[in-house]
Amino acid sequence: MNSNEDQTILPLFEDAAYDEGMRHWLSSDFMRFLGYANYSSFAQVINKAMGVCASLGVDISEAFVPSQHRTEGKTVYKLSRFACFLVAMHSDERKDEVKRARIYLAAFASSVIDATASEESFVRLEMRNELKDSEKTLSGVAQSAGLKPHEFGIFKDAGFRGMYNMSLNDLKNRKGFAGKGTLYDFMDRTELAGNFFRVTQTTERIRTENCRGLNKLAATAVQVGAEIRQMMIKNSGTPPESIPLVEDVNVVKRRLKGAHKEMKRIDKIA
Repeated sequence: MNSNEDQTILPLFEDAAYDEGMRHWLSSDFMRFLGYANYSSFAQVINKAMGVCASLGVDISEAFVPSQHRTEGKTVYKLSRFACFLVAMHSDERKDEVKRARIYLAAFASSVIDATASEESFVRLEMRNELKDSEKTLSGVAQSAGLKPHEFGIFKDAGFRGMYNMSLNDLKNRKGFAGKGTLYDFMDRTELAGNFFRVTQTTERIRTENCRGLNKLAATAVQVGAEIRQMMIKNSGTPPESIPLVEDVNVVKRRLKGAHKEMKRIDKIA
């Protein structure tokens, strides 16, 4: 961040803070700082940031405190510095104000320095959570379609066979995954997106075709997986099994929680 940007950001942001036990910023003020003119659309950004905050295990009521004020019929929040950081990371990256805010706020936490890498981390976090929820939905739909508890492993593996042309165990070996945990936690945003689409479309296919029993369910999972595979290869030229693994998303979570603690320490009023 160059000195000119620093001089622009610091007065607008730091001077807008309220010191009431813990330094905070009103979301209606922060909206203008990020270059937004409409609070209704900005409220959607806040909701996304609150969802990520919850997934990190950070107390939402501590980071996003409802105030008595409302703007355009929407609640105005008292945002902690970390909440401001989360909101900035989910704001429109095309805005120069957003880009500068991301860099400035990230600089306050040694555990989150590279704003670009942080953006990638947040996308992965959201995708991983969405994939987890979609798998729960698929399991429920498959169970309703007659899948027995001891057949779930076979059914799940069928989806991987379709998308990767190999079993889950073979895929782990192919990617050099020998650690504990779930392979999904080490996938990049592209591979997570592919698996999310595979799982959600398998769910819809089972519903629309009224699939029943293990054989039909597994065949559907393979078919949908194969379709997603071809789509990914067509778009990027790279088969999904060749996409390298990245940092464990749980490590990312711990690092971001550390950023929350560091920012909280900075803004605690003695």
